[in-house]
Amino acid sequence: MEFTIKQINEIIGGKVLGDKDLIITGVSSIENSDEGDISFIKNEKFVSKVLETKASAVVAHRPIEETKKTLIIVDNPFLAFIKLLKVVSDIKQQQPRTIHPSATISKDSSIGSDVSIGANVVIGENTQIGNNVTIYPNTFIGTNCKIGDDSTIYPNVTIREEVTIGNRVAIQSGTNIGDDGFGYLQIKGKHVKIPQVGTIEIGDDVAIGSNVTIARSALDKTVISSGVKIDNHSHIAHNVFIGEDTMLIAYAKISGGTKIGKNVMIAANASFIDNIEIGDNCIIGAASDVYKSLEAGSVVWGSPAKPHTLEKRIQVLIKKLPEIYRKTKDP
Repeated sequence: MEFTIKQINEIIGGKVLGDKDLIITGVSSIENSDEGDISFIKNEKFVSKVLETKASAVVAHRPIEETKKTLIIVDNPFLAFIKLLKVVSDIKQQQPRTIHPSATISKDSSIGSDVSIGANVVIGENTQIGNNVTIYPNTFIGTNCKIGDDSTIYPNVTIREEVTIGNRVAIQSGTNIGDDGFGYLQIKGKHVKIPQVGTIEIGDDVAIGSNVTIARSALDKTVISSGVKIDNHSHIAHNVFIGEDTMLIAYAKISGGTKIGKNVMIAANASFIDNIEIGDNCIIGAASDVYKSLEAGSVVWGSPAKPHTLEKRIQVLIKKLPEIYRKTKDP
């Protein structure tokens, strides 16, 4: 990368103190910068680091008179730096806007403009690929799918039939969207498979990590609403509904038919039993097992999940059990 400070300021929208023509060739943390880098500080706590850093320029929340380095002053340095990192990331990940000759695309499918389709990609019949979509190598997209504009699908992703994906969706490597939900009916000790003939609907601005599984519904649809973020190795079962802007950290496991509200925070390795409802703005602690529905705004932790204040008291008591045992055992 190579930007002038003036160009960077046009991206992040601040006030330059210093050399607007200074050339920047890298981005880095304030502690590990080299000459030519631009870095940032979050708040007043890190001002002293500006005096020590090797970075040529710093994005900061206020002028720093003790330094001669070029500064860009903004209200929120972290958010401003994210804007810059997005531009840098797009440059680094830029793919040729071509269709690789080894890609297999059904004649019945429609492909938008400015797409990038990598080697060995397979696209089934009657599937629609939007504009400015990037599909990395070895990805399979089945029949009757729809991929919205500006979406990115990384290598080795499987998207089965009749999946709808919105605009600006990012799907990381190894993810499977649209496999059969785990539905069986027990008849005389035998497991009879329930055909999974429903669909999946994914909204706009959704981010899906690596090795995530999202199962199609038995009937109806599994829904991932706009703005949802799903971390690596999470599992979303059939007929699940996840509301807008909810976040699932790694290894989250959502059982079939569960409904998750808006802006819910689900920490790592949390599990949900089937057919419960989680209200808006809930927080689920790490490794919690949620066995019943939760009202909006609940904050829970533990197994079974319970109000986090109660779980904290229980954890304190557990630590005291050996002492309590000795006192009750000894006369």
